[in-house]
Amino acid sequence: MNPIICQVSITSHLQSPLIALSRSLMEQFRISKGQTIKVGFGKKSVETRVIPNKSPDGKINVSRSLAQSLSLPFSGKLLVTFQDRRLRIGPVIGILTTGFTGNDSKPFGTRSRLFSYFTSAGSALYPCMYVFTPNMIDWQRKVIQGWHYQNSSWSKKTFPFPDVIHERSPNRKAETLYSIGSTVNRLRKAAQIPIFNQGFFNKWTIHQHLSSHPKANPYIPETVLAPSLSTLQRMMDQYSMVYLKPARGSLGLGIFKVTRHPQKGYNCRFNQGKKSFVHRFPSLSKLITHFFGRGGGRFQGYLAQQGIHLIKVKDNPVDFRVHLHKDYTGKWKVVAVGSKAAGSGSVTTHMRTGGSVIPTEDLFRVTFGDDSQRIKNQLEKASITIAESLEKQLQEPLGELGLDMGIDQNRKIWMFESNSKPGRHIFLHPSLKDAGRKSARCITEYSLKLAEFI
Repeated sequence: MNPIICQVSITSHLQSPLIALSRSLMEQFRISKGQTIKVGFGKKSVETRVIPNKSPDGKINVSRSLAQSLSLPFSGKLLVTFQDRRLRIGPVIGILTTGFTGNDSKPFGTRSRLFSYFTSAGSALYPCMYVFTPNMIDWQRKVIQGWHYQNSSWSKKTFPFPDVIHERSPNRKAETLYSIGSTVNRLRKAAQIPIFNQGFFNKWTIHQHLSSHPKANPYIPETVLAPSLSTLQRMMDQYSMVYLKPARGSLGLGIFKVTRHPQKGYNCRFNQGKKSFVHRFPSLSKLITHFFGRGGGRFQGYLAQQGIHLIKVKDNPVDFRVHLHKDYTGKWKVVAVGSKAAGSGSVTTHMRTGGSVIPTEDLFRVTFGDDSQRIKNQLEKASITIAESLEKQLQEPLGELGLDMGIDQNRKIWMFESNSKPGRHIFLHPSLKDAGRKSARCITEYSLKLAEFI
């Protein structure tokens, strides 16, 4: 049955572990006075008797002892479903992360604002959402000392294991250091909790998945893991431009752009801090030795990717961050397309190296004229195809993706990278602020879908 919005109140007036429902709810659920049912909140479930109350429609009173057994921490509006003698209150959504600071006003440092934004954006859907780290889990009691955001402040409460978890580690290092992977596996095993967007993508693994999928393959540039010198030479001869990327990298760090000059050898452009540098080499072997050591030992974790001659704005290459979500329907949709122009001389379009977000509609109109809407539709359709293909290959729940897409000077669409925990910097642009709110709300919508509160 469809969930109903109910005011759930914890009361001291009910002496024993009881739940009191308004008469209209009892009639709707076909529950008789004194009947014993199961009441669930998150992964906690308790058998209790039902009595009617005289409260208005949609009101549920929970005795204090029952609330304690369920780890129901506060009164408020929540969704309720009833099926097979089981009344579910929720949904309980957990955001698993790292970086607890101990500061009550900013318990997760600068990312506290992001988590409060997620909570506020989804509040109209009436979930119970909290944020937690692995150290906050009490495995014996099956409760979590999580942090809840309400009325512009954070508070620590005791919650049950959630109905669904959104894994939101800040980076790969934190994910490994704080054993996020083992925590996720233990939660899955202990409570069969659906968990979406677990872990960070490995570029090579993702390339293998997408290049082997017939619908996604046309958008994927040729990419080779730890190429031999002869393979790299062949790619340079074929494309004249190749990117060297760390397979497990992020934020554009450690990327080299290699271009071939017919008379002067090879130029290698790279970013260091906020500056860009160019080194010239007479041969590829000298380039590899210089950056990766004799024998290229450090090159084993690198990819060589076909360079694409992208459309440009003021002679600076432009790519696109396509931000996709699943909502309550469980289907992928494009929430935002952010156009990013590279900084002067920069290898990537990242903002820390001088990149900038520019209005997508203006860019398409100036670049493609009357064809702008058709090409934008093609870009969005390609992004959804890639998201669907990737999820099918991974066979794990995904609710959010950030795809780095490009359009070359022949108007062909390409996909360079996919991100399971995409940054949100594009939403800082005034033209994308509404899309940012929609994106944050989709976190809750998809959680409701996985928790079966739709």
